[in-house]
Amino acid sequence: MNIGKQIQSLRKQKNITQEVLAAEMGVSVAAVSKWENGNSMPDIVMLCALADFFQVTTDELLGRNKQEEFIICDDEGIVREALSNIIMKEGYHRITLTKNGKQLLDALDKKKPNMIFLDINLPDMNGLELLKKIKERSPKIKVIMVTADTSEETKNQAIQLGADAYITKSFPPKLVKIVIDNHMI
Repeated sequence: MNIGKQIQSLRKQKNITQEVLAAEMGVSVAAVSKWENGNSMPDIVMLCALADFFQVTTDELLGRNKQEEFIICDDEGIVREALSNIIMKEGYHRITLTKNGKQLLDALDKKKPNMIFLDINLPDMNGLELLKKIKERSPKIKVIMVTADTSEETKNQAIQLGADAYITKSFPPKLVKIVIDNHMI
């Protein structure tokens, strides 16, 4: 989540208008609007004042230290690293990396992830079979299939088995961000 969305969300939680926030912060309504639309960012002093006003830490205001947990399961190290970097840029830091189905199942015995990025073609198990096991075990976990397979048949099968989203390699970082934003609500 970007700072503008966070400010807007906190403002709406407190049920105050942009005008009220502007008056409290000693800035124009246009400045608040620009923050919320992502056209500008408050300076460090204003960030601290906003955090105090909303009674949150500056890390929370900046979207850092989010408590949601992720598991990435892909046999390709470059894919694990790319997904991990994208997720961390979104302010999430609880990420477990696995490279096969056995490691993923072992991690699920110890972790309670909110979201799993799962490759379909793993060296020891079929990702679609893993998807089915995950959804039977923990239906609330969001499972995002990540694959080079672009066939409609595989995509439809994944959706029928409960996949929450399906992205193909090589994915743009913006797509991963959209998937996270749409499924972490």
